[in-house]
Amino acid sequence: SQLLGEERPIIVSLPTDYDSTQADYPVMYLTDGRQNIWHVMGTIEVLTRTGSIPPLIVIGIESTNRMRDFTMTKGANQPGSGGGHQFLAFMEQELIPYIDSAYRTHPFRLLEGHSLGGLFVASIFIERPKLFDGYIVMSPALWWNNEDLTKQVAPFLKAHTHLDKALFFGIGTGESSPDFGMRKELKNFVDALAAGQASSLRYERKEMEDEGHMSSALLSNYYGLKFIFADMAFPDSLSENYSDELFLNHERKIMDKYGSLAKQSAESYVSLAFQLREQKKFTGACTVLQRSVEAYPFDVGLMNLLADTYELNGKMDQAIAVYQQAIATSKKYHYLREEEFEKQIDRLKNK
Repeated sequence: SQLLGEERPIIVSLPTDYDSTQADYPVMYLTDGRQNIWHVMGTIEVLTRTGSIPPLIVIGIESTNRMRDFTMTKGANQPGSGGGHQFLAFMEQELIPYIDSAYRTHPFRLLEGHSLGGLFVASIFIERPKLFDGYIVMSPALWWNNEDLTKQVAPFLKAHTHLDKALFFGIGTGESSPDFGMRKELKNFVDALAAGQASSLRYERKEMEDEGHMSSALLSNYYGLKFIFADMAFPDSLSENYSDELFLNHERKIMDKYGSLAKQSAESYVSLAFQLREQKKFTGACTVLQRSVEAYPFDVGLMNLLADTYELNGKMDQAIAVYQQAIATSKKYHYLREEEFEKQIDRLKNK
C-alpha cells in the first residue's frame, strides 16, 4: 500500500463455484481477517447452501496495528491512535479498486468488524455511508473518546434522511451489565439511530446470551448475515395472494440486488409450491418449481416434483421433458435414479 507505506496481507476466499460460472459476486470485507476468516467462511458456506444469503467473495484484511487503523481520532493516553482515516483511504482508493479489477464483483458490498474493528465499521457508516451497503458491527468499542461517535449520529442523520442501508449490531451478554459498559454504549448508539428516523434504514441490535467479548463474534456474524440479507426471503403474503408476476418480480429483485446466484432455500420453493398445489393453483406451483430447478440444477428431487406437478396440471409433454432432464442429471452425477425416472416416462406415455 502506497497510502499506508507498508505491505498489507489480505486473505481472499472465493465461492466454491466461482471458476465454473461467469456470475458476479457481492463482496464482504472483514477486519482482523486472520482471526475471523475461518468461522466466517464456515458460516457463509452453510447460509449460502441453504439459500439464506447469496454466495459471497470474502476479503480478510490482516491487522498490523489495530489501535492506529481502527480509530478515527486520537485517544487520550493511547499513543499511535487516530490513523483510521488513512486506513479508510487505503480501503477506498487501493483495496476495493484492486478487488473489483481482479475478481468478478457485484456492486453490493458489506463490511464487518469486531471490538475496535466494530468501532471502525460504525465510523465508516458515519464517514462514508455510500461505500458499503451492509454493516455488521460486533461488540464495538463505542466507549472511544467518551462515546464521541454516538454524538455524531444525530447531525449525520439530519443530513442523510434517506439511507438504503442495513446495519446489524451484535454483542454478548457477558461483556458487561445491561446498564454499564459496552452493552450500554451500544444501546446508546442504536437509540440515537432510532431517534433520527432515517427512511429505508434497516438496523437491529441483538444480544448473544451467555457469550463474552470474543465468543459472541461467531453468533454475531451468523445473525448479522441473516439480517443483512433478510429481504431475500419471500414476503409472508405471497402464498395468500400469489401470482406468477409477484413471484418472478421478487426473484428478479433479489438477483438484481445481490447477484444472479441469489436464491431461496430449496425448502422455501417446495413449501410454496405445495401450498399452491393444495389450493389447486398448479400453474403457479409449476412456475415456482421451474425457478427452483434453475436455482438448484443438480437436484433431481426438485425435478421429480416439478414433473409430478406438470402431470397434475395436465401438461404431460412438459412432465416427460423434465423427467428426461432428471435422467441426464442423475447419469452425470451418479445418483442412480435413472430407472425410476424412465418408469415414470413410460407410465406417462401409456396414460
